[in-house]
Amino acid sequence: MSDQPKYILIAPPKGQEELDTYIKWVESNGFSAVILEEGAQDISGPLLLCGGADLGVNPARDKRELEWIQMALDADQPIIGVCRGMQVLNHFFGGKVSSIVDSIVEDHRSDDFTEDVDHSERISQYHWVMDLNNNMQQVNSRHHQYCETVAKNFTVTHLSFGCGYIPEAFEDIQRKIWAVQWHPERMESADNSYPLDRLKVA
Repeated sequence: MSDQPKYILIAPPKGQEELDTYIKWVESNGFSAVILEEGAQDISGPLLLCGGADLGVNPARDKRELEWIQMALDADQPIIGVCRGMQVLNHFFGGKVSSIVDSIVEDHRSDDFTEDVDHSERISQYHWVMDLNNNMQQVNSRHHQYCETVAKNFTVTHLSFGCGYIPEAFEDIQRKIWAVQWHPERMESADNSYPLDRLKVA
């Protein structure tokens, strides 16, 4: 990318409190936040897919976000996914999203996300993730679904360490897509700039 984008288009989560958290995160990283309205047909900047209810809970939101992903790809715009956003991206490209069972890792099951409500008050749990260079980072976990089979276009960049080694982040550099399973917008980890900082790399 030759120029750093000035704004990010947010595909809004369910509640205003959740949305405010994403707006503050985007702005704290040097971008303006533009909220996509339902029915928006112009993806003229990077697209941010937020966390929220499991896939299938809100079919209208699923359909809307899948359409926005295609629009972003057609417009050659970057895409950032957070938690559910990572799962939606994986689903879009043909990967498999499943529920985490107790036998995989209890640390991830911080709450039930089968209800389509504002999840701002849900309590985070924490676990360690490891990147491809074996660097460790503690992140907040709030999901109970995960990318069981990662779509072939994605490269997994982070795995949960000692917690089933499930995918915690992936990227598609060619398509300018970066996604994480944790919640950097809540500013609860040591590094809350990733993956937004990928948009600043020329």
